[in-house]
Amino acid sequence: RWYMASPICSVSASSERPKGKGLVEVQPRVTIHSVNEIDVKAQTFEMDLQVELQWKDLGWLERMEQPDWMAAAKELGWQEQMRKTCWHPGLVLRNCKEKRYDAEVWFRVDRKEEVHDAQDRRIYFIARVHAVFRTKYRLHKFPFDMQWLTVRMGSSFEFVRFVRQGVSNQAEKPDFLDRAAFILEEYRPPDYVCVEAKPADKAASSSAIRYQDLNIKVAVQRNHWYYLMNVFLIDFALVGSSLFVLLVPPAQFEDRMGLSLTLLLTAVAFKELVNTYLPQISYSTILDKYVLAGFIMQVLVVVQNAVAKVEAGEHDILAFSDTMGFPLLFAYLVGYHLYFLCEAWRATREDAEYWVRKGGGKSFEGQDQKKAYRWHRVHDVPSLEKEEEEEDVDEQQQQQQQQQSNPVVGLAVVRSVSPRFI
Repeated sequence: RWYMASPICSVSASSERPKGKGLVEVQPRVTIHSVNEIDVKAQTFEMDLQVELQWKDLGWLERMEQPDWMAAAKELGWQEQMRKTCWHPGLVLRNCKEKRYDAEVWFRVDRKEEVHDAQDRRIYFIARVHAVFRTKYRLHKFPFDMQWLTVRMGSSFEFVRFVRQGVSNQAEKPDFLDRAAFILEEYRPPDYVCVEAKPADKAASSSAIRYQDLNIKVAVQRNHWYYLMNVFLIDFALVGSSLFVLLVPPAQFEDRMGLSLTLLLTAVAFKELVNTYLPQISYSTILDKYVLAGFIMQVLVVVQNAVAKVEAGEHDILAFSDTMGFPLLFAYLVGYHLYFLCEAWRATREDAEYWVRKGGGKSFEGQDQKKAYRWHRVHDVPSLEKEEEEEDVDEQQQQQQQQQSNPVVGLAVVRSVSPRFI
């Protein structure tokens, strides 16, 4: 709920809102540094991410150029002065379970020479958070599932509106993902991220004021090869072995039933092992259904053994149930394996690209919709050498433009040095 949300940092947002009436449009951008752990049983995941929020406030930019503000910034430090005096959206985490480290927070401001028009200068609020988040995993298609790692955020002000440019806008800065830091072998590194903005539920606010939610969804696909080799293959061997028990003559009933019951008890123990991979949920996954289908076949083999013994009596003759039982059970074995192959194929098709195609018509441009969101492909974090080269080229171009327009370069507004990836 709103009043139980955890502030993203200890920096309190100034109550002095940006000048102007109406909503304050804030543009978000995300950098995912690492996903360290995905705990399906605990319904949590650990993520290190960086959120950048930018907005326009020309009144504040004018105030920053006043002598008293610049003197205070020189005395306290530019960043500290910004933390004390500058308004920001006041992000809160709505599904944070535990913070691993205190959030790092800093500001930066566009310089006049960085933009074509001084009216386009923006203020940036950047926060890096490393925390454990709660989420609800949908495990119906386990282990061929794709999970949404969702970080639910919100603003502390009702007049904040999260906006974003369209997918085709090349001028927009992309979201980044550090693939080198993604070390989870069970999942594939995500290719897409969804940044979603929607109004919060009124009932979640103690004051009945509707705030704005900002949800960051990362789609990760499970690598199912481990489960194919260590679960499906082992269970197939157990079920297939029970079928060959029918080759034992009905007269040797004790040996025949003993083998069937041994394999059945082994399947029960194997099912208990499978349950350790999942939380206690009220529905069956693809893996549960597969193991249950094999268990049903082993029970049918036990029943068939008893019927064959009654038919054969004390005589060592081939029972009719053996003659028809083997092909029927074999057909059942092949049939349910074909069914689960189709289910696995359908589940693997519904990956991130499937949902991108399905929801591609909606984006942040549709702000009139009840819920606006945008899927797009994340970019790899650029290397430090490449960034330094680009920064050197930009600085040289800016110096040349300044010299051409004004030989005497005026005093630039003091600003913070932005760290990497900003």
